[in-house]
Amino acid sequence: MAVQKGKQYELKEVVLRLAEGQTLYSEQAISNADAAVEVMRKELMQQDREKLCVINLNSKMKAINYNVVSVGNLNQTVADIPFIMKSAICSGAASTILLHTHPSGDPTPSREDVELTKRVVEAGKLIGISCVDHVIVGCGTGHSFSMREHGIVDFDPTYRGIAAEAIMNVAEETGAYTGKEQNMENRTEKKMEEISIKFGKGLAEPFTGKDGKEYMKILIPNADKGDHTPWASFVLPAKSVHENKYGKGLWAKIPADGTTTVTKAVQIGEQDGKRLWENQKTAVPNRELKARVEAYKERGRESARGKLEQLTAQVAEKLSPPSDRLRTRAAGLEK
Repeated sequence: MAVQKGKQYELKEVVLRLAEGQTLYSEQAISNADAAVEVMRKELMQQDREKLCVINLNSKMKAINYNVVSVGNLNQTVADIPFIMKSAICSGAASTILLHTHPSGDPTPSREDVELTKRVVEAGKLIGISCVDHVIVGCGTGHSFSMREHGIVDFDPTYRGIAAEAIMNVAEETGAYTGKEQNMENRTEKKMEEISIKFGKGLAEPFTGKDGKEYMKILIPNADKGDHTPWASFVLPAKSVHENKYGKGLWAKIPADGTTTVTKAVQIGEQDGKRLWENQKTAVPNRELKARVEAYKERGRESARGKLEQLTAQVAEKLSPPSDRLRTRAAGLEK
């Protein structure tokens, strides 16, 4: 009796390879993450729709490559967590930076942007590729928003044992990120309270640091008008300083419970008839810093209150009977 051979079934091997796409060029060496972000920011600010990109970095925070994960419409883009992480895995990246555009020009992150970032951070912990920042770029304006600098997402790469299903938040049919907040067990999330400080444009001096980054030196006027010593100052990253909606002032957010280094020139002596000054640096609680910077508001209120009281007194005097006015003036002369 002849033995029939069984049917053979195939199991094919797949080979993953990276394919090169568009190349971006820079006049400066892309030797760190900030330089890569700057190159991408210039490219993304020209876009007319939402685009999500990933910059893959090596262990020395130098850019390996970038990947356009998805392109959406005017106000949203669908982001799949597996696709966000795919190029990082294939590139052997140690960490990543997310970038995406807001065609409206306003880089303020939405709730969905924040939630997506949190899930990418947690997914990265599972596979050992940390997400170090998520930068949003306003199309046309060039304004950008760093979630790391503003402290609204905890980018700590420490793994806390979050369930993979909660991290991925994958819908059954589409596999797409939904942006809906889930109740995650055993999740310990660091929330940082922030405060806004407001100041005039004339008090902000832009400059480039020795590290090549852009900063803003914010001046703090002396509280005492009779104090003619140099004003105090502090420094913020230029990207964290924004114009108000009227374009007449500036504002920035800082951690409520943190401290900021304030520099104040103090006189240490005289030589040849000239004063000698030395910069004194002090760590000032941020709530106190806000009060110092916005002290002009209180001075304005006091001035307005004084004028109102003076005007009220003048009106009351005019409305009072003549005999009362004479007695009031006589009492003033006696004093």
